[in-house]
Amino acid sequence: MQRLFAISLVVLVIFPFLSCRKHDALSNIRRGDFSIVCKDTYRGQLRFLGEGKEHKGFVDALRREIERNSNVLDLISERFYTIPYNAYRFKFAALDERKNLMVLRYFARIIEHPVYAGYQIQFLFDLESQKLLMVYTSEVPLE
Repeated sequence: MQRLFAISLVVLVIFPFLSCRKHDALSNIRRGDFSIVCKDTYRGQLRFLGEGKEHKGFVDALRREIERNSNVLDLISERFYTIPYNAYRFKFAALDERKNLMVLRYFARIIEHPVYAGYQIQFLFDLESQKLLMVYTSEVPLE
């Protein structure tokens, strides 16, 4: 009888818990939760990573995840900006070694605007856990 109770407990309580879909931060943004997005520029000390350099596999995996959910870039822009823009493009990956972060930057150009060149979105990932911690977005002025 106790064994039947234990099996029932596993089936009724633990199994549904384990089978629940994990919602990541990008999914939260797609559902309208912008709590990890702030309108600002990340100001940490960054060391830019070149093409084919260190952390390439990690950067490629992060890019695939963001670009597979490319509507996240548009949702962030629609939330914070009103001026139309071109498609976002990946610009660079950089490390903030002091804070153990990977930063991926995307940029979308604004055509013929008198003040802004475009919008940027910076995704900050923890290097160890590979978890998305914060998203920064800002206008990029013309130079």
